[in-house]
Amino acid sequence: MRALLAMFGMLILVSLQAASAATPTNLEAWRAWVLKDTEFRACPLIAGRNATASGDFICAWPGLLRIEADAQGAGFEQRWRIEADSWVALPGDGEHWPQQVVVDGQPMPVVDRGGPKLWLKTGQHEIRARFFWSERPQTLTVDASVALVALSVDGKPVAPLQREGDRLTLGRGATTAVEADSVYLTVFRKFSDGVPGELTTQIHIKGSGQAREEVFGPALPEGFRPLALDSEEWPARLDDDGRLHVQVQPGFNVVTLTARATAPVAQLTASLPADWANQEIWSYEAAPQLRVTHVSAGVQVDPRQANVPDEWSGFPAYALGNGDVLKIEARSRGIDADMANRLNLQREAWLDFSGHGWFTRDRISGSMQNGWRLDVAAPYVLQRASGARGNDDALLVTRGAQAGLSGVEWHVPTVNLSAGVRLDAGMGRLPVTGWQQVFDQVTTTLHLPYGYRLIAAPGTDRASGSWLSRWSLLDVFVAAIIVLLAWRALGWIGGACAALYLVIGYQEAGAPLWILLAVLALSLILRALPVGKLANVAQGLRIAAMALLVLIALPFAAGQLRQALHPQLEASAGFHQPVIAEFAEPMFEQQAPAPAAPPPPPRVMSAPMPEMSAGSDAYSRSRADSKNLESIVVTGSRIRKADVMSKYSESTIVQTGAGEPAWHIGNQYTLNWSGPVMPAQEVRLIVAPPWLVRFLRVAVVALLGVLVWRLVRAAPWRMPSRRIGTLGAAAILLSGLVFVPAASAQDYPSDSLLQQLRAR
Repeated sequence: MRALLAMFGMLILVSLQAASAATPTNLEAWRAWVLKDTEFRACPLIAGRNATASGDFICAWPGLLRIEADAQGAGFEQRWRIEADSWVALPGDGEHWPQQVVVDGQPMPVVDRGGPKLWLKTGQHEIRARFFWSERPQTLTVDASVALVALSVDGKPVAPLQREGDRLTLGRGATTAVEADSVYLTVFRKFSDGVPGELTTQIHIKGSGQAREEVFGPALPEGFRPLALDSEEWPARLDDDGRLHVQVQPGFNVVTLTARATAPVAQLTASLPADWANQEIWSYEAAPQLRVTHVSAGVQVDPRQANVPDEWSGFPAYALGNGDVLKIEARSRGIDADMANRLNLQREAWLDFSGHGWFTRDRISGSMQNGWRLDVAAPYVLQRASGARGNDDALLVTRGAQAGLSGVEWHVPTVNLSAGVRLDAGMGRLPVTGWQQVFDQVTTTLHLPYGYRLIAAPGTDRASGSWLSRWSLLDVFVAAIIVLLAWRALGWIGGACAALYLVIGYQEAGAPLWILLAVLALSLILRALPVGKLANVAQGLRIAAMALLVLIALPFAAGQLRQALHPQLEASAGFHQPVIAEFAEPMFEQQAPAPAAPPPPPRVMSAPMPEMSAGSDAYSRSRADSKNLESIVVTGSRIRKADVMSKYSESTIVQTGAGEPAWHIGNQYTLNWSGPVMPAQEVRLIVAPPWLVRFLRVAVVALLGVLVWRLVRAAPWRMPSRRIGTLGAAAILLSGLVFVPAASAQDYPSDSLLQQLRAR
């Protein structure tokens, strides 16, 4: 009995676990959403892989590929097992494309995705297709992932198969005339100036006839030693005499030979063997960071017309025959004084919600020829920096040679620096970049919190989105016409109110403009017309226009008042992201035996600490320790390389700066500078604070109300002013209730819940 009860209890536990593991009904509709682009996880995992990428799984398993070839064409059939919808490769290539492709008895289209491929759904499928040719090729492309191949040529099975990579040998046709053995060479060389100089030779070989071994050379001119040999298709080797041995086959192949100079090079002489090309194309890659050189030779050619390899097309090219000389004249050592750094700056700047400072995230790219240091000057302070020099490692921020400078060392010609910079200054006149470098182009994206407005940015080439930049010549003309009509229709007070209203509210979304222009124009027309039918028609149009003006003005006024009270209700196309959690000034303390009276230990700013819960003991200890540590500034100009290597080991942690904002709420503006941007160049940011923006919103509503009130009073069907004011106030209050947009947000399922569903 106890055994039965135990078994019954186990069954209940198993059923509960199964029920808890099942996907809830209200989340079942989100299954396809969270599993998008991860369908490969339903496929078998390759042994030894980490199961982190699609390449670690096999979603398409090929069966035996049967090919029957003859002089007119070939047919093939193959079975595939598909675990998740996938592309499968078919035999053939661009020259021999599979025709009459049938999948499970149904015709299917074939797509070129680096070769003929089919899109197959999950399940088992049988593929049949044919090739048609006038002359049977010697090889056929078969994807290397297809291991089982049964080949039959002219009705006779072929075994063993000859395969090299994705090329399956079909053999020469019985009726095909044997081609004559021939070979044609095209030689391209590139000399890279350096210590030592490096010569790269590309030999393009076109061969026909039977497979054989050909010997060429010597492949290198005098004064060079080989370093590496690479052949794309055919086996190749270099013997002790410098001769190149290549197993030539019908087709095309590229052999690349790399060599170094054994002595400083002042001139290069082309030496062409008898079995070599009649002419060589030489390219020259200068090293301006080492020396400034001038190159001269007999015939200079266009690299593209000479079919120079694409990666060499930016270098000067020369055609050299046997005995021709390429002279290299050294004009100066080191970097040319006229050569400057070519840098570009892309910056995102976030204004503090208090308006007292900025945080900028900078990306500097380009090339550096001199200086080898990137500094920012006060009031900018560099808080963290990382550089993509093979991997995105954090860099040590040090103090510059002069007071007020902070930056990083950079000793690589290619610049790709990411930095976080703090600016404890709000609006007003500021340096454009803060960096002590000349930039070819600067693009800055300003993120202002709710309630702030960028009025203008004098000192920029273009300030997209600012109040001043949004005024065009057409806008000025329309505003002038409205002010003129208001002055003629409502007097100088009405003209002044219209001018102020347009200055403040012309750029606001939903502001009544054209309907106001129509009402003013109809008022003047009605005043000029004599009493009669035409005047009655004009009066009817004016009444309709006034009604439409009121209908448009009421929701606009209600929206302006709501945004004045609550700036967070401003329309914004952005979104909010949490602040990147980093410690403002975490420390790294070297472990050493503590003396009796230990001095404050030196430290450098540390990287983010491991994740710890707020209630953990480790977290409490780290917070307590961080309060007792002091900060020091590392002087970069006094650090020697040997000191750095001995003091900062691989376990040294460098600073990452304070928390970095990543929100995209409020208003966004783009500032652009083109041409040289000097370090001393400044820009003045004229930003309206929230209190001023609120006042202007209330003012634009009041001005619009005055205009509507005066237009109503100017109508032939006047009513008492008190009644007009009462009706206007009631209409504004009613519009605030009627035109409030319904705010709704879907908070289920949450992002964390969807992440859990995706993980399960």
